[in-house]
Amino acid sequence: MKVNEFARQLGMVSSKVRYYDRMGLIQGERQNNNYRNFTPQDALNIYHAQMLRSFDMSIQESLSAKNEELEAIDQWVGAHVTELEEQIRWQEIKLLRLKEMQAYFEMITQTGDQIMPYCRDNSYNVWNFGSSVVMTPGVLRAVEILAENMPFSYVAIKIGLQSILEDRRPLEVSTGLGILERNQKKLGLALPEEIQQKKGGDILQYMLEVPDPFQLTRSDLNPLLAECRQRNIELKEDLIGRIYLSYMKNGMFVHGIGVSAEL
Repeated sequence: MKVNEFARQLGMVSSKVRYYDRMGLIQGERQNNNYRNFTPQDALNIYHAQMLRSFDMSIQESLSAKNEELEAIDQWVGAHVTELEEQIRWQEIKLLRLKEMQAYFEMITQTGDQIMPYCRDNSYNVWNFGSSVVMTPGVLRAVEILAENMPFSYVAIKIGLQSILEDRRPLEVSTGLGILERNQKKLGLALPEEIQQKKGGDILQYMLEVPDPFQLTRSDLNPLLAECRQRNIELKEDLIGRIYLSYMKNGMFVHGIGVSAEL
């Protein structure tokens, strides 16, 4: 039987059969007329290798597996079960994060320049850009951890309280990275002490779009500040928020930002 005929019976292309032949999976003897004495055992060997290959076992590993006892195969399967379960866990977390991002996009597109009540989750933030930032080893380590764990972490923004209260003073803006406590727990991240924990709760969230977060002015925050005055809300701490996404708008690159005040 020629290789292409054997391949057709197997349901695969002849180049793959030749590859398996080179790897030693096929034992059929060569004939003088370019025919091979393929056997049903050759077909079984190939199908077995295909099955193991679908679980990421290499062809060489599948060849070795033919000489392994059941216990060794069971150990290999067990290790791959654990590995696949971990991959599934990460994919589930990624899916939840993508759904979070979808919700944020909806907020920006449907509630731009609006202020709305929102329930914020517990989170952790670290600041690595801004005039008040102090880069200690702990801060550097926190930044490294959160940068490695995007997209589960996010870009955070902080506007200093005193700079908001003093009319003649430019706003003091810092940016960094943050992560929701629930995502931190899912990932099992051990965060340095220097990272700041922010308790969740009811807030007023204001969505705005600016080309440069470090050039924020008091007028950019006026809608939120006016709403706080109307509700008799006294600002007692820095405004914390997120830079949800960056995109082009009317030919200008802008950052979609949500900043919030405690209710």
